[in-house]
Amino acid sequence: MKFWHFGFLTIFMINLGLGNCNPVKKNDPFGDNLLLLLLINSLANARELDCVFSSSESDNLYNDQWHLQNYGQLGGTSGEDARVKPVWDQGYSGNQVIVSVVDDGLDIRHEDLAANISVSARGLNLFNNTFNPSHSYTNSFHGSAVGGVIGAKGGNGVGVRGAAPCSKLVGVNILEKSTIYTSDEYRAMVNETGRVFISNNSWGSPDLYGWLWPSSGLWQQGINEGITLGRGGKGIVYLWAAGNGANGSTVASPVLVDNANFDGQANYYGVMAIGGIGQNGMKASYSESGANLWVVAHTQGNNASAYTTAITTTDASGVFGFNAGGTSGDYTLSNYTRRFNGTSSATPLAAGVVALLLSKYPTLSWRDVRELVAYSARQNDVSDPDWTTNAAGLNINHKYGFGAIDAEQLLLRSDSWTPITAAFKTETMNLVSPGTSIPDNDLVTGASVSYPVTSSISYIEFVDVEFTSNHSYFPELRITITSPSGTVSVLSEVHACRNPYNNSGCTSGNTSIATMTGSSTYRFGLSRLLGESPNGSWTIRVYDGGGGDTGSIQSVRLKLYGR
Repeated sequence: MKFWHFGFLTIFMINLGLGNCNPVKKNDPFGDNLLLLLLINSLANARELDCVFSSSESDNLYNDQWHLQNYGQLGGTSGEDARVKPVWDQGYSGNQVIVSVVDDGLDIRHEDLAANISVSARGLNLFNNTFNPSHSYTNSFHGSAVGGVIGAKGGNGVGVRGAAPCSKLVGVNILEKSTIYTSDEYRAMVNETGRVFISNNSWGSPDLYGWLWPSSGLWQQGINEGITLGRGGKGIVYLWAAGNGANGSTVASPVLVDNANFDGQANYYGVMAIGGIGQNGMKASYSESGANLWVVAHTQGNNASAYTTAITTTDASGVFGFNAGGTSGDYTLSNYTRRFNGTSSATPLAAGVVALLLSKYPTLSWRDVRELVAYSARQNDVSDPDWTTNAAGLNINHKYGFGAIDAEQLLLRSDSWTPITAAFKTETMNLVSPGTSIPDNDLVTGASVSYPVTSSISYIEFVDVEFTSNHSYFPELRITITSPSGTVSVLSEVHACRNPYNNSGCTSGNTSIATMTGSSTYRFGLSRLLGESPNGSWTIRVYDGGGGDTGSIQSVRLKLYGR
C-alpha cells in the first residue's frame, strides 16, 4: 500500500486499487519524446548555468507569497515568514544547487519552472519508466506546486518565485503509480545521487488513522546510501513532510489522531521532518507534533476557508492540475494556484531555504546542514507552554521541533560554523526485557523502566527507541522517555484510531501496520536530544488511558547516532 500528503487531504491507495484514470491529452507538436531526447543528449557534458537574480525584479504574483516576505499584506503578522529576502539581497539564491522533487510529477515545460529544470541531473518517471518526470494525469499537480515553492524562476516578470529562485529542479514521479513497490521507493531516494543536493518529499504515511506505519528496508537503504555516498560523500539532505493528521475532528473523542512519530519515514535518522505554521507563526491545526520533528516552515494556517492564507505557487500548466482557471477561490490564470497548503508546502519551503545555504557553502555535509538548521531556528509562538531547552541549550517543542526555519539566521550562523569532522557513529545498545505490566486505565502512575547507557558516543545526533509491547490496544498508551540529562520526550499519546480499510474504529489488537496482535516492536525517533550526552540512566514510562485492554512492556532498546 502507498500513501501521501496532498494539501489538507491525504490520498490513500491500496496496492490492488486503481490509480488516476484521466491521462493528459497532449497535442503539442514539440512532443515530450523530442524534448527528452534533446535533454538526454545534453547531459553528458552539461553544466548548470549560473543565474543572476535581484529581489527587486518583478514576478506578478510575488506580493501574494507572504511566506517569502510577510509585511501583513494578507492579514498576517509582519515578519512571520522564511526570512529569505535578506539572503537574496546578499546575492545567494540557490545557484548550482540541484533539488530532487519526489512526488506525482514535475511539469518541466511550465513557464515558471522550465528555466530552472536541471540540465545535468536526469529526471525519473516510475509510472511510465521514462526520464520525463512530467505529470501523466489531468488531476496531478502536487509536484509542480512543490517545485514552485522551492525553485520557481525569480525575476522573470511572470507568476511567482521560489524560496531559492535560482536553484535547479529534477523530478521523480513516483506517486502516480497505483502500486508502489519498495524498489520504487529505493530508486526514488537514490536517483542522481552524485548530483542532487537536496531531496524533497512531501508525502508519507496516511493521515487521520492513528496507526503505526514502519518504513521499508529498501527505502532505508536508499536513504543510507544517499547520506553516505551522495554528493561525492557529503550526503544528500533529505526533507520529509511531518504529516497533516493532527486534527482528527472527524473521529470520535479523543480527537487527537496522528503523531509524526507514527510515520517510519518521517522519524528516520537520515531525514529532517518538517511541520507547518501559519502566517501568525502558530501551529497549523493539522500539522502533526512529534519528538522527531526537526523544524517547522510556513504554510496555510488555521483558517481553511480563507485561501489568501494558503501558499501561492505554480500549478500544472493549462487546464490540468488543481486550478482549471477561475476555480473557486483561485486565480483566473490556470498555471498558478493560491490554494496550496499542508506540510506538503511547508517542506519545500524549508528545502528552498536549505538550497540558499548550500549555494553559499556547497561543501557542507548533510550533518552540518541539519545542525545548522537546528541551531539557527527561530523560536516561534513563544507563549506556547511546551517550549523548553535541552541539555545542549537548544529550544525544543513537540509542536515545532527546534523552531521555525530562518534563512537569514541560517546563513549568519553558517559564517562562523566549524564543519563536523568527527566520524558518524552508530551504536545499538543492549536489549532490556523487563516484562513490566502496564496498569490498566491509569494515566498517573503507569509503568516505569530504567535503561542504563554506557557509550563511546558523547554527542547525540539522533536516537532510535525500539519499543515492544503485547498491549492489546496501542492507541490507549502514552509513552515517554527521559534522557539522562532530564529532557522528557513524548513518543505516543492516547489517541483515536480507525481502520484504513473500512474507515471504522479499530479493533483491539489491530492498530498498526505491524499489527499489535501478540507482541509488536515499533521504532520511534528522537531529534530533540541533539547535542546531549546519552550516557547515564534513561527512563521509559508507559501509561494506559483506557479500560479493558491490558499488556506489558516486553522490551526496550536504544540505537544511538552521533559522535
